[in-house]
Amino acid sequence: MKFLKFTLYIFLPLLLLNSCRDYVEVEPVGNNRILKYTSDYRGLANNYTTMSSFGGIQLLASADVEFPTTYQNGVSTIWSNSYTWQQTIYNPSQGDPDWNGLYLCICYSNTIIDGVMSSEGGTDAEKREIYAEAFVHRAFAYLQLVNTYGPQFNPASDNSEKAVPLLLKPELFSSLERSTVAQVYDQIISDLKSALANDIQDTPQFNVVPSKRAAYALLARTYLYMGSYELSLDNAQKALEMQNGLIDLKTFASGNSYPVLIQNPEIIFSKTLLLTYRGAPLSNDLLNSFESNDLRYNYYTIAGTNFFPSYTGRGFAIANYSPTTGINIGVSVPEMYLIAAECYARLGQPQKAVDNLNILRAKRYKAATTYEVSATSNTEALNLALVERQKELIGRGFRWFDQRRLNLDPAFQKTYTRVFKTITYTLEPNSEGYVFPINQNYIDLNPELGK
Repeated sequence: MKFLKFTLYIFLPLLLLNSCRDYVEVEPVGNNRILKYTSDYRGLANNYTTMSSFGGIQLLASADVEFPTTYQNGVSTIWSNSYTWQQTIYNPSQGDPDWNGLYLCICYSNTIIDGVMSSEGGTDAEKREIYAEAFVHRAFAYLQLVNTYGPQFNPASDNSEKAVPLLLKPELFSSLERSTVAQVYDQIISDLKSALANDIQDTPQFNVVPSKRAAYALLARTYLYMGSYELSLDNAQKALEMQNGLIDLKTFASGNSYPVLIQNPEIIFSKTLLLTYRGAPLSNDLLNSFESNDLRYNYYTIAGTNFFPSYTGRGFAIANYSPTTGINIGVSVPEMYLIAAECYARLGQPQKAVDNLNILRAKRYKAATTYEVSATSNTEALNLALVERQKELIGRGFRWFDQRRLNLDPAFQKTYTRVFKTITYTLEPNSEGYVFPINQNYIDLNPELGK
């Protein structure tokens, strides 16, 4: 048992005093402040900076990214350690902003789940709405955590390997013993089902607010990572029944026409990478996978001279079009079509797989050019789906999660090599390099994290 301020920044009275004072009005109790009214909890839930923007270190390790030689001299030690798959990312004076941000979101969610239903001044419907939303936020955070700091879920095993702590109550003191991969996934699914069971709203005013379609879409992503393709497909279809609009890139005069996240009709639930990761250089293999008539190359990528430090090559473009646009890592309509396509291919229905791919591709290619793909086998359809996934979900860190799960299949296993400052680094399939280490500072202060 350790005091959580050393590791997770979860020390509730100070948290509510300092982090929430701009969002809630609370009554003082002694030297602390407490949440009392339903509007207090709504304010906490609407702290979008905390609830919607975090994570991204895995992007640097993924095959999406490639540091040009001249660029390598200007990157931080954190970036170079992640890029070369080291077992130490941060030095003793540094914290881990990905870990901290995800657990702070969990802290807020736990606070809401624990207290909103007994709050004053709100209707039962208002309380239940906020209550249901918190389960979705918490599930998203744990899905990111277990896929960054835990071993890959393997449907052929009991998944008893240790992953991350499951903190489900807003307690000042709690055991930080790590739960197993299976336990974390069970909690994610339970949280999303709890959101649905509590009548989470269908259509929120803004896409940063959790919804029923977001719960279905996150279940689709979760089951995909677990290799449960029938369940993944079922939930992707449920999400698409509620939201299926796609942006037609042919209608844009330039990248500056691209909608900001909050107005993007493709986004089901908006979550964003930390801005620090948005300038990562994209790999040549990824860039070369775009066909000449694929509009995504010009709208999803931009010259490296637009970033600081600048570089030869291209980076992720969308976050540069507007100061209110980030890199969405939440669930979206394109992702649901891609999940449906992959699941259909894996379930022996290649025509339905390519049908879903072509719905997406029709909105991504130049006018009067060929965009349709076809497949005569499950393998061909699956390969098409995976390539399309890499191009559509470019620069978000999803490639890292895909590399992890695809390593379980000998047909997709691959050894990656990188040369950084003349030294060659290698990442073998299913190696320790696919699990980001928990910051040693946190383990030193809380030894149970290292067990």
